[in-house]
Amino acid sequence: MKVVFRKVLAPLLQVLATLGLVSWILARNDGRAVAQHLGSLHLGWLLAAVLMMAVSLVLGAWQWERLLVVQRIRAPFVRLFHAYSMGMFLNFVLPSGVGGDFVRAVALQRETKAGTRGVAATLLDRFAGLFTLALLAFAASLLLMMGEHDAMFEKMAVLTGLASLGFCVLAVVLFSRRILGWFAPLAGFLGEGRLIATARGLREAFLEYRMAPRPIVEVVLLSLFVQLQRIVVHALCAKALGLSVEFAWFLLFVPIVSLVSILPISVGGWGLREGTQKTFFALPGVMVGVAAVDAPSLALAQAILASLVGMIVPAVVSALTGIFISIRSHRAHTHGDQGRMS
Repeated sequence: MKVVFRKVLAPLLQVLATLGLVSWILARNDGRAVAQHLGSLHLGWLLAAVLMMAVSLVLGAWQWERLLVVQRIRAPFVRLFHAYSMGMFLNFVLPSGVGGDFVRAVALQRETKAGTRGVAATLLDRFAGLFTLALLAFAASLLLMMGEHDAMFEKMAVLTGLASLGFCVLAVVLFSRRILGWFAPLAGFLGEGRLIATARGLREAFLEYRMAPRPIVEVVLLSLFVQLQRIVVHALCAKALGLSVEFAWFLLFVPIVSLVSILPISVGGWGLREGTQKTFFALPGVMVGVAAVDAPSLALAQAILASLVGMIVPAVVSALTGIFISIRSHRAHTHGDQGRMS
């Protein structure tokens, strides 16, 4: 019964939740107005958003590679870039907020046979992104709170501060030598010996990073830059819609939206991400010069546009990289066959 729920019922419930969320959002907003906003884009700003997203993919793949190097895992960067871009795209379409990370871990396993070491590097890569998002939101909420002393910013500061603290606690757990010992008897009682073997392998892989603090610092700094780039993508999408929004709002809201969207409620966070983002950006005073009646449709249009850029750019980049890898592999095989014949 557990297997049936995990493989069939859980994804089905996520699909239904996605349809319900999207339908509810569309029903509560003027779909025609949203379509009109999306049909009158400034293409220059949209192109800038696309290019910024593409550059962030390159740097994100490099961040992942830096973590793999600590585990002594080597793979051609073009293949890592392909797997990373594919994972970013699949995070938008699989019935899980982290399904794409699983796919790139599988692709890495096929390429390198790295086992739990590759899984650990992939998990830590995702962890670094979420941790830096929480830090950015915490910093933005503190700055806004000091500037305007609004009760909303105080609540945001508390929530994002707790999220940052939670990630710090999780980091302690990941790098602790004692945690597995605490949970081993319980897992053994439940008959999960295989789980313990996997957990032991992951723990040993995570402990590799304790011996290499410098690469971890570099990865955190790189992650901050990558996440800032993706926040800028949202700001550029707003510019493409002709909106005037202070960057501090993006710095505060986008990380929170990203953290909310990984909750395993809908497929790829669709509906949940757009609804949360629309709620935040439609707040009074966020979009300068926009009438209150137009704010919800414009905020929803901005959320949809940012999601489409975040999904389509990795899909196109992954497809083009895959074609490049296939052509290069075909040429290598052809040259090899010709060499053997001669």
